[in-house]
Amino acid sequence: MSTDASTHDTPTPSGAVVAALDGSHRDAAVIDWAAAEAAALSAPLHLVHAVDLGTPLSAYGELLTSPEIVDRVEQESTRVVVDARAHVESTHPGLPVSTALPTGSPSGALMASAQGARVLVVGSARKNRAERIVLGTTSMSVVAHAPCPVVLVPDNASTKGDGRVVVGIDGSEHSRLAFDHALDAAALRGRTVTTVTSWNVEVEGGVVVTEPGTPEWEAVDSRYRRMAESTIEAARRAHPEIEVTVEVRHGRAADSLVEVAEGADLLLVGSRGRGGFRGMLLGSVTQRVLALATCPVAVLHRQ
Repeated sequence: MSTDASTHDTPTPSGAVVAALDGSHRDAAVIDWAAAEAAALSAPLHLVHAVDLGTPLSAYGELLTSPEIVDRVEQESTRVVVDARAHVESTHPGLPVSTALPTGSPSGALMASAQGARVLVVGSARKNRAERIVLGTTSMSVVAHAPCPVVLVPDNASTKGDGRVVVGIDGSEHSRLAFDHALDAAALRGRTVTTVTSWNVEVEGGVVVTEPGTPEWEAVDSRYRRMAESTIEAARRAHPEIEVTVEVRHGRAADSLVEVAEGADLLLVGSRGRGGFRGMLLGSVTQRVLALATCPVAVLHRQ
């Protein structure tokens, strides 16, 4: 694909924040969040707009294989990264910015661009199917399989929330990893971490626990709090400068996370889904969080 000198394709700089652009209205939130993160990390920003010439063109027959149409697609794609770069240079002068316009599958191109990156930032591409909000195919594929942490930025997300970093804790290694990243994110922002642990249906002393305030309810709450505090104890001790609040909620895990994270800077979850390309599976909690959260969500994989 031809580009001008200001938008020539470059490899992803090591440790870069990669922003995935799709040419839609979602790009504004992605660009602003990624640029702010790159500036805070003193990392380069890499803007990537993958262009799939084959799939969209073939859907309309031979007419769209004409040189005129291909040239128009190339020009529009170039405009996406030119405009994005100009915006970043005006809002974050001095921030190193590079661009790439790879061709082929957007998912594959973004996965390749994420190699060696610090984080990959994507838009939500949410769709409402009969009242059930789901993620677009590219977003889901990238979040599930990227070789680095992925931050999904909803359309209405602010680049700056209330300062909190929220993280789900369930006692697993995945949540321990997520807490480590939450501490790093909080140190970068100089704010606080709130951990969220939830329980739904529990049996205590042979009784299904349903009434708040009962001894059985308090016993279950205490047990989950001890689990959460035990999970984060070592890392918390190593970072006494970070204020950590432990919350235990009753209800579905994803709903509790989304509720607590309303207005936060960042929500982190550790994916427990199956890895590799055998499936496009994320854990059910992660999928629901991604569909419903109104703040940026970071998904972390055990590498």
